[in-house]
Amino acid sequence: MNLSLAKAGPLSRESQWLGFTSCGRQYACDLLWVKEVLRCPSVTPVKLASSYVRGVVHLRGQILTALDLEERLGHPIPENRPSSRCIVFKTTNDLVRLPHPPEDHELADADPTGLLVDAIGDILPPETKVLPPPPEALSGLDTRFIAGVISSQDTLTTVLQIGNLVSMSELKKNHSA
Repeated sequence: MNLSLAKAGPLSRESQWLGFTSCGRQYACDLLWVKEVLRCPSVTPVKLASSYVRGVVHLRGQILTALDLEERLGHPIPENRPSSRCIVFKTTNDLVRLPHPPEDHELADADPTGLLVDAIGDILPPETKVLPPPPEALSGLDTRFIAGVISSQDTLTTVLQIGNLVSMSELKKNHSA
Protein backbone atom coordinates (compact mmCIF):
# COMPACT_ATOMS: atom_id res chain seq x y z
CA MET A 1 0.00 0.00 0.00
CA ASN A 2 1.51 3.33 -1.05
CA LEU A 3 0.55 5.76 1.71
CA SER A 4 1.30 9.42 1.24
CA LEU A 5 1.06 12.90 2.71
CA ALA A 6 2.21 14.28 6.02
CA LYS A 7 1.13 13.77 9.59
CA ALA A 8 -0.46 16.71 11.34
CA GLY A 9 -2.36 17.69 14.44
CA PRO A 10 -3.13 15.35 17.34
CA LEU A 11 -1.99 12.26 15.46
CA SER A 12 1.69 13.24 15.48
CA ARG A 13 2.83 10.35 17.74
CA GLU A 14 3.77 7.06 16.14
CA SER A 15 0.61 4.93 16.05
CA GLN A 16 -0.47 1.68 14.52
CA TRP A 17 -3.93 1.66 12.98
CA LEU A 18 -6.52 -1.11 12.75
CA GLY A 19 -8.23 -1.01 9.36
CA PHE A 20 -11.84 -2.13 8.92
CA THR A 21 -14.85 -1.66 6.63
CA SER A 22 -18.49 -0.83 7.17
CA CYS A 23 -21.07 -0.45 4.38
CA GLY A 24 -18.26 -0.40 1.82
CA ARG A 25 -16.43 2.48 3.51
CA GLN A 26 -12.83 2.18 4.74
CA TYR A 27 -12.04 3.18 8.33
CA ALA A 28 -9.12 2.93 10.74
CA CYS A 29 -8.68 3.47 14.48
CA ASP A 30 -5.74 3.76 16.84
CA LEU A 31 -4.74 0.23 17.82
CA LEU A 32 -4.10 1.36 21.42
CA TRP A 33 -7.88 1.66 21.87
CA VAL A 34 -8.62 -1.90 20.72
CA LYS A 35 -9.04 -4.61 23.34
CA GLU A 36 -10.27 -7.42 21.08
CA VAL A 37 -12.38 -8.26 18.02
CA LEU A 38 -15.43 -10.51 18.30
CA ARG A 39 -16.85 -12.64 15.49
CA CYS A 40 -20.56 -12.48 14.76
CA PRO A 41 -21.71 -11.29 18.18
CA SER A 42 -25.31 -11.90 19.21
CA VAL A 43 -26.73 -8.41 19.83
CA THR A 44 -29.81 -7.98 22.00
CA PRO A 45 -31.74 -4.80 21.06
CA VAL A 46 -32.50 -2.30 23.83
CA LYS A 47 -35.76 -0.35 23.63
CA LEU A 48 -35.62 3.43 24.09
CA ALA A 49 -31.86 3.53 23.44
CA SER A 50 -30.35 6.10 21.07
CA SER A 51 -30.55 5.17 17.39
CA TYR A 52 -26.81 4.46 17.20
CA VAL A 53 -26.96 1.93 20.07
CA ARG A 54 -27.74 -1.32 18.27
CA GLY A 55 -28.03 -3.17 21.59
CA VAL A 56 -25.97 -5.09 24.11
CA VAL A 57 -23.69 -8.12 23.89
CA HIS A 58 -23.06 -10.55 26.74
CA LEU A 59 -19.29 -10.91 26.87
CA ARG A 60 -17.85 -13.31 29.47
CA GLY A 61 -20.06 -12.04 32.29
CA GLN A 62 -20.01 -8.38 31.26
CA ILE A 63 -22.53 -6.35 29.30
CA LEU A 64 -21.02 -4.59 26.30
CA THR A 65 -22.81 -1.66 24.62
CA ALA A 66 -22.81 -2.31 20.85
CA LEU A 67 -22.76 0.83 18.70
CA ASP A 68 -23.67 0.98 15.01
CA LEU A 69 -20.81 2.86 13.32
CA GLU A 70 -22.80 4.09 10.32
CA GLU A 71 -25.68 5.34 12.45
CA ARG A 72 -23.27 7.07 14.83
CA LEU A 73 -21.60 8.87 11.92
CA GLY A 74 -24.96 9.90 10.47
CA HIS A 75 -24.70 7.80 7.30
CA PRO A 76 -27.81 6.20 5.80
CA ILE A 77 -27.82 2.48 6.49
CA PRO A 78 -29.69 -0.40 4.87
CA GLU A 79 -32.39 -2.16 6.90
CA ASN A 80 -31.37 -5.25 8.90
CA ARG A 81 -27.73 -4.91 7.94
CA PRO A 82 -25.81 -7.73 9.59
CA SER A 83 -22.42 -7.03 11.11
CA SER A 84 -19.86 -9.79 11.17
CA ARG A 85 -17.43 -8.23 13.66
CA CYS A 86 -17.45 -6.16 16.83
CA ILE A 87 -14.37 -4.14 17.79
CA VAL A 88 -14.26 -4.03 21.58
CA PHE A 89 -12.54 -0.95 22.96
CA LYS A 90 -10.59 -0.59 26.18
CA THR A 91 -12.27 1.02 29.17
CA THR A 92 -10.95 3.93 31.20
CA ASN A 93 -9.27 1.49 33.60
CA ASP A 94 -7.55 -0.34 30.72
CA LEU A 95 -6.27 2.84 29.09
CA VAL A 96 -4.83 4.53 32.18
CA ARG A 97 -2.64 1.47 32.76
CA LEU A 98 -0.88 1.93 29.43
CA PRO A 99 2.57 3.54 29.57
CA HIS A 100 1.53 5.98 26.81
CA PRO A 101 -2.29 6.08 26.55
CA PRO A 102 -4.00 7.70 23.55
CA GLU A 103 -4.42 11.48 23.82
CA ASP A 104 -8.22 11.26 24.14
CA HIS A 105 -8.23 8.40 26.68
CA GLU A 106 -10.11 10.53 29.24
CA LEU A 107 -13.20 10.22 27.01
CA ALA A 108 -13.32 6.45 27.48
CA ASP A 109 -16.19 5.01 29.46
CA ALA A 110 -15.89 2.75 32.50
CA ASP A 111 -18.21 0.22 30.83
CA PRO A 112 -17.16 -1.90 27.82
CA THR A 113 -18.17 -0.52 24.43
CA GLY A 114 -17.95 -2.09 20.99
CA LEU A 115 -18.36 -0.95 17.41
CA LEU A 116 -20.21 -3.18 14.94
CA VAL A 117 -18.47 -3.36 11.57
CA ASP A 118 -18.58 -5.54 8.47
CA ALA A 119 -14.96 -6.72 8.24
CA ILE A 120 -11.56 -6.27 9.84
CA GLY A 121 -8.69 -5.31 7.56
CA ASP A 122 -4.97 -4.85 8.03
CA ILE A 123 -2.98 -3.33 10.84
CA LEU A 124 -1.32 -0.30 9.31
CA PRO A 125 2.27 0.41 10.40
CA PRO A 126 3.43 3.35 12.54
CA GLU A 127 4.91 5.12 9.52
CA THR A 128 1.43 5.44 7.97
CA LYS A 129 0.86 9.12 7.17
CA VAL A 130 -2.39 10.63 8.42
CA LEU A 131 -3.84 13.85 7.01
CA PRO A 132 -6.05 16.17 9.05
CA PRO A 133 -9.81 15.71 8.58
CA PRO A 134 -11.64 17.77 5.94
CA PRO A 135 -13.43 20.90 7.14
CA GLU A 136 -16.93 20.15 8.44
CA ALA A 137 -18.45 22.55 5.91
CA LEU A 138 -17.00 20.54 3.02
CA SER A 139 -17.49 17.02 4.33
CA GLY A 140 -21.02 17.29 5.70
CA LEU A 141 -19.94 14.97 8.51
CA ASP A 142 -19.71 15.56 12.22
CA THR A 143 -15.94 16.03 12.34
CA ARG A 144 -15.66 15.44 16.09
CA PHE A 145 -15.63 11.73 15.20
CA ILE A 146 -12.97 12.10 12.47
CA ALA A 147 -9.29 12.26 13.45
CA GLY A 148 -7.91 12.33 9.93
CA VAL A 149 -7.63 10.59 6.59
CA ILE A 150 -5.15 8.05 5.21
CA SER A 151 -4.57 8.34 1.49
CA SER A 152 -3.44 5.30 -0.47
CA GLN A 153 -3.17 4.66 -4.19
CA ASP A 154 -6.84 3.92 -4.74
CA THR A 155 -8.73 4.67 -1.52
CA LEU A 156 -9.22 7.14 1.28
CA THR A 157 -9.49 5.66 4.75
CA THR A 158 -11.24 7.68 7.46
CA VAL A 159 -9.35 7.62 10.76
CA LEU A 160 -11.85 7.70 13.61
CA GLN A 161 -11.52 9.65 16.86
CA ILE A 162 -12.48 6.71 19.08
CA GLY A 163 -12.67 8.73 22.30
CA ASN A 164 -15.46 10.91 20.91
CA LEU A 165 -17.11 8.05 19.04
CA VAL A 166 -17.55 5.73 22.02
CA SER A 167 -18.03 8.39 24.70
CA MET A 168 -21.30 7.76 26.50
CA SER A 169 -21.42 11.24 28.08
CA GLU A 170 -23.71 12.48 25.29
CA LEU A 171 -26.01 9.51 25.80
CA LYS A 172 -26.09 10.01 29.57
CA LYS A 173 -26.93 13.72 29.15
CA ASN A 174 -29.86 12.87 26.87
CA HIS A 175 -31.30 10.37 29.36
CA SER A 176 -30.90 12.63 32.39
CA ALA A 177 -32.68 15.56 30.70
